[in-house]
Amino acid sequence: MLRNNNTAVIRRMAKHSLRTNRRRNISILLAVLFSTFLLFSIFTVGITFFEMQQTQNIRLHGADFDAYLYGLTPEQEKLCRNHPDILHAGIEAVAGYVVETEQNDTPDAGLLWTDEVCWEEMRKPGRTWMEGHYPREYNEVLVKRDSLKACGLEGLKTGDTFTMTYGTPMGEFTEEFRISGMWDGYGAKNVLFVSEAFYSRTGEELSNVSSGRCMIDFKQTFMTRAKQEAFTESLNLEKQQNLFFHSEYEYSVQVLGGVLGLAAVACLCAYLLIYNIMYLSVSGNIRYYGLLQTVGMSGKQIRCLVRRQLTILAAAGTAGGLLAGTVVSFWVIPTVVRSMGVYLGKNENVHVVFHPAVLALAAVLSGLTVFAAGYRPARTAEAVSPVEALGYRPVQSGKRSRRTGKGGILWRLAKEQLTKDKRKSGMVILSLSAGLSLFLCLVTLLDSQAARTIVSNYMDMDMVLVNKTLKKEDREDRRQVMDEAFLRELKEKAALEEVHEVLCAEILVPWEPDFSEMWMKEFYDMWMSYETYEEGRKKYQEHPEEYSSFLVGIDDEEFSYLNSTLKHPVDEEAFFRGDTCILYRNDLDLTDADVQGKEVVCGAFEDPKHMRTFRIAGLTDEYYYTGNLISSAPTVIVSSRTLREFSDHPYVFKLSLRYRQEYDKEIEAELQQMIEDSGYSKNISCESKLEEMNTVKKAQGNMMEVGLGIVLILALIGILNYVNTLVGNIQSREMEISVMESIGMSAKQVRRLLVMEGLLFAGGSLCVTWTAGLAATYALYQSMNYRKVPFAVPAAPMAAASALVLAVCAAVPLMAYRSMEKKGTVVERLRGVE
Repeated sequence: MLRNNNTAVIRRMAKHSLRTNRRRNISILLAVLFSTFLLFSIFTVGITFFEMQQTQNIRLHGADFDAYLYGLTPEQEKLCRNHPDILHAGIEAVAGYVVETEQNDTPDAGLLWTDEVCWEEMRKPGRTWMEGHYPREYNEVLVKRDSLKACGLEGLKTGDTFTMTYGTPMGEFTEEFRISGMWDGYGAKNVLFVSEAFYSRTGEELSNVSSGRCMIDFKQTFMTRAKQEAFTESLNLEKQQNLFFHSEYEYSVQVLGGVLGLAAVACLCAYLLIYNIMYLSVSGNIRYYGLLQTVGMSGKQIRCLVRRQLTILAAAGTAGGLLAGTVVSFWVIPTVVRSMGVYLGKNENVHVVFHPAVLALAAVLSGLTVFAAGYRPARTAEAVSPVEALGYRPVQSGKRSRRTGKGGILWRLAKEQLTKDKRKSGMVILSLSAGLSLFLCLVTLLDSQAARTIVSNYMDMDMVLVNKTLKKEDREDRRQVMDEAFLRELKEKAALEEVHEVLCAEILVPWEPDFSEMWMKEFYDMWMSYETYEEGRKKYQEHPEEYSSFLVGIDDEEFSYLNSTLKHPVDEEAFFRGDTCILYRNDLDLTDADVQGKEVVCGAFEDPKHMRTFRIAGLTDEYYYTGNLISSAPTVIVSSRTLREFSDHPYVFKLSLRYRQEYDKEIEAELQQMIEDSGYSKNISCESKLEEMNTVKKAQGNMMEVGLGIVLILALIGILNYVNTLVGNIQSREMEISVMESIGMSAKQVRRLLVMEGLLFAGGSLCVTWTAGLAATYALYQSMNYRKVPFAVPAAPMAAASALVLAVCAAVPLMAYRSMEKKGTVVERLRGVE
């Protein structure tokens, strides 16, 4: 038999079908367009979001690095400088601290030296402005306005001089310094940068973990946990040293997996949408394909016809989707964000990142998705015989028993419609729930990155006040800056819900051969590289006053919080009776089993004969209870009542405050004014959760607004997908609905039936979303949750989305039926279908 080359005929038929079946073809075209739009927008705005997140991390840390090494030996420095996988290795070192200036006797500022690589390469992205130069001479410093304010030196500028007393391991010194330059930007808030010449005279060494630091920036964007461990082993870390990978880099591969999972869900949404529309289209044209076979067209040619139609629609839809995605990503999102009045910061704009690979990737994925979704419907059209096609009805095959059910007839018809063609109903519900699940996942992830979520103070308090005079080495300079009158005024404020005190009193811990021997030996092994334990033990025994520590008292609520953080919670009754205590571990290599049951003796510093013995119940790593009170002797934590029994005049070390309304700006300003009026404003440091949130917002720039753009795009596409899917479903049942009207069903009853069907589809999609979709969201969330933010679904956005789904599923069938009515009477519609 001669081969009949009818490619040109198929091409003409495909074009003719596009013109005659406009309604169905428009549905497919829109499905392809929306899918391409979804993929392009998600990838483009998603890349922008993650680049903004990287910018946020640089701003929060003040530098661009992936790992941070405490202590740096010459061998490790050489390895890091020459390592093939390391882009930059910058050194910074703690050179000392500011003891006092002429204007402030309790400045909260440190001295830091950085090498050229660290300052010029790694800290450069965190700077927004600089004048002058980095210190070169011994007596030069580089400052920012925040550090000048911390030292009480507001108003000074580049070239000015000032007198400062500073402390180093060599002692305290008073000298005149000149400001070589000023800068502004992120990180290093209360730091004065000094020269290498200054650092070389401090007695510090880079190998000391209390001084030397090495910032490491790797060349690769992602590093597996195995490679991280291998690099750590290659450094041959000493006992005191630690290498910390940033959480973002430590979990980079895990986060990448989560991103790919989101992309896979987006592709699934596109696939289900196109498959659903194609399935409905082919089902509606089965009789047409059967008639084509009766006039000689083969099954293979029918498949070619369907694919030719799909190719034309895919090309047009992909091009339209890419164009729409470009317009929305680069114009609509910035416009919407600005019109909402979102603060972007000074000279900050919504910058959307574009990469040519995204264009190609979106086009390729859209094409693959279109042809994967159209494969089975095309096979269905090819496989049907002319006889089957002429008698085809899109219902479930097989006989079913007909029994009168309970409930209204319209509800029964709606439920029958849902179960009549389970495949079609399942695809509609799955398509709808996939889009809603993706929305749920992105909204949850975006909410976890919000500044309000990231910021977390001690016990989630809104403000913490600290007595800075207690870090003074000269005991005569220590003062009770938060006295009874101050506390009483605080507790009288109605806007404050909770006020918690942390008390402290200086103590001596006499040397004894059991606990003290064990503690001090471990302390020297960990921290004291410039003195042997034997030398230290001799000094400790002869001059215990040089090794004083602090007894810290906490109230009931603080104990409950502290106890909840312990690996092995302690007995509450024994703690409040004053029988037991908790020690701050101070990073020593000690476990609870090493110290539990041992006794620690505490003597009052003013009267060493006034002693009290406590049984050690456990160890804590909670730095909040110690702060600047750490010494070589252990810090002992007991109840406030026990401390007041031991000391007649304990200091109020810290106050933690919780507002009745979180982030209350009015009470915040009122408290700031109260501190200013107390006369000790320079001696009280204020750690505000509101200020921290503003700092995070500033670091984030427009990251959250770009994330909002992703959600807006997804919401728009979700609505359009719902509309497209439901309209296609109604159009495929045009003859069935017309038949029901012909046997007596009124238009009002049809509308009620369609609304009920829509609500059933909505209910099904919501059930899938809140079960399987929620489980998938949780899995993706945990894979990307390197900040360990508790999983929580944003109630308001999801409630609004659920309500919108119900409204759309109820309204769209009515609009589709209204469009169907305009085509003519019932008889005309039946003739048109036939």
